Amino acid sequence: MSKILVIAEKPNAAEKIAYALGKAQAKREGNVRYYVAQANGDTLTVAPLVGHLFSLGPKAKVKGKYPIFDLEWKPIWEVSKKSDYAKPYAKLIEKLAKESEKFIIASDFDNEGELLGLNALRFLCKKEDAKRMKFSTLTATDLKESYENILPSLAWGQAEAGEARHYLDWIWGINLSQAAMQALLKATKFRKILSIGRVQGPALAFLAKREQEIKAFVAKPYWQISIVTSTEPQIEAFHHKDIFWDEKEAKKIFEKIKDKPAKVADIKTTEENVQPPTPFDLTTLQMEAWRNFHISPKMTQQLAQDLYTKALISYPRTSSQKLPPTINYKKIISSLAKQKAYTSFANRFFGKPLRPREGMKTDPAHPAIYPTGEIPGDLDDKQRKLYDLIVKRFFSVFAPSAVRETVKVIFEIEKEHFHFSGSRFIEDGWREFYKPYSEKKEETSPKLIVGQVVNEKSKFHSKKTVPPKRYTPATIIKELEKRNLGTKSTRAQVIDTLAQRGYISGTSIEVTKLGQELINAFSKYAPDILSEQLTRHFEGEMEQIQERTKKKEYVFHEAKKILIDLLNKFNLHAKEIGEELAKAAAEAKRAETTLMKCPKCGIGDFKVIFSKATKKRFLACNRYPDCKTTWSLPQVGLLKFLPEKHSCGTPMIAIIKKGSKPWKLCPNPNCPEKQQVQQAQPKA
Repeated sequence: MSKILVIAEKPNAAEKIAYALGKAQAKREGNVRYYVAQANGDTLTVAPLVGHLFSLGPKAKVKGKYPIFDLEWKPIWEVSKKSDYAKPYAKLIEKLAKESEKFIIASDFDNEGELLGLNALRFLCKKEDAKRMKFSTLTATDLKESYENILPSLAWGQAEAGEARHYLDWIWGINLSQAAMQALLKATKFRKILSIGRVQGPALAFLAKREQEIKAFVAKPYWQISIVTSTEPQIEAFHHKDIFWDEKEAKKIFEKIKDKPAKVADIKTTEENVQPPTPFDLTTLQMEAWRNFHISPKMTQQLAQDLYTKALISYPRTSSQKLPPTINYKKIISSLAKQKAYTSFANRFFGKPLRPREGMKTDPAHPAIYPTGEIPGDLDDKQRKLYDLIVKRFFSVFAPSAVRETVKVIFEIEKEHFHFSGSRFIEDGWREFYKPYSEKKEETSPKLIVGQVVNEKSKFHSKKTVPPKRYTPATIIKELEKRNLGTKSTRAQVIDTLAQRGYISGTSIEVTKLGQELINAFSKYAPDILSEQLTRHFEGEMEQIQERTKKKEYVFHEAKKILIDLLNKFNLHAKEIGEELAKAAAEAKRAETTLMKCPKCGIGDFKVIFSKATKKRFLACNRYPDCKTTWSLPQVGLLKFLPEKHSCGTPMIAIIKKGSKPWKLCPNPNCPEKQQVQQAQPKA
């Protein structure tokens, strides 16, 4: 009989592991709950981490100095005061380790999970290795199977790749950010948090390039000619040339065919099979959640993690689009049949061969995202939406192809040809299982025959070319994946960080003046900082570390050498960079605090002022005392100015409080709508 310490990644996971492996009893050490269970004659103590308990930091105090390369792992509460919550978890594991004979790491099976398990093992348990549970769901069945087939050692490739990523991200982010902030400080004595990271830089660079393309875009006029038939339903067909760049040519043809009957010259009908979608990897889940629910990629990742810890779905941070037979398709569908919302769908698969349509992407650690079949308990609205999306996607990949009919019609008027193409699904196939997420606008053709003459109304369209589209929070994640920048787990955080730093804004992502100037300065004086090729190079290096074909120490040495060279080039132009950043930082500060021009004098900036005397904030004209206009503001919550305007013409303000939906308001005390409400209120 052995005393075994099992280290889980989070409290919920620890509870599920303990109760899956044996008859468990919950215990407490202060406010930290852990579990003791009996399994195969052994006593298992299952204790949780709360994510990373250790963080990289410099070995010596180096305030204001850089570059820094000499790092060590430190307790996270020593690095950040906000992380004091982690201390009792570390103390508990230290205590339990002294009472244990054997050790099992049961954190999430990926690079991050391996690293946090390794750090707990070597710094708290004082051990060099341990056995490893590998699982993709937190269901009792999978956890038991994982324990019965336990790995004899840590996944060292994952652990070392995770450590390499932390080291590279730290030295890149801290050293380059320090260089930028000190350049700004020397130029203006102005302190502002700036950051530029190994992935942040290239990501912001191609966003800035898109922004430049949009702002430099010059609209070009063009013309189109169409006809709208008098059939039921009506359809609109466009001239076969589609776009006319010469207005005279377009007008000549339009006058020639205007409102004359159209003859059906040709009809072609084709059918095609539309295959089911592939199973969800994290990126496609994030894109579908944005498309259907407007849930951000970062929020989707968190919601999916919540569903995973509730044992409702498999591990979400995966790149795989494969569903191996080992997950037991039949068992999952049988379990889903017990949920009323999915019974009718599940019943249609019984007695039929189950072969999923799979994509090309793979992940050695985990399969694609799938529902476990466990019955959901209490879920909030967003969790339930995401769960429904995942379940219906799972059903759809086993369903038959849909059949789409496409009808192409050519109309002729005075020897000019007009084309219409419409399609509809004549067999729903997988689309029925994926509704409402498979809904797509259909354009059907009326029943026509060749030679038929129909009346029409002609249209002359004057249009202009439009600039490239801005990225959305979902399409930017897809673009980062396409460019091999960052990882499935970090891409959403990269975009969130760029927004927090004030480099980008909006859900139609726009690069701010500060973000643009940051890129301009680096592009001019230190372009390698923004190099996608360099970032991809190190992504490849870390894959080799994971595969154990390259030593992490070699990669550290190479990264240090390259970074020193980058910083030397940067420092040669630190003064110029600082001056350019100073202009952008001042403008960004003004934009953050200025609502609009003063509503009374129309000259001064109407901005947020904080009174040291009253400890209150308010809006006031910066021409005080010449102009004494002021408006009151709510005193609680983060203020954010919005681009949208109220019906009275005043820019709207959002008040953001943690845990609450943003509250939008018009700050104008003289707003006609407010006065109407006040007048309608009964007098006391």
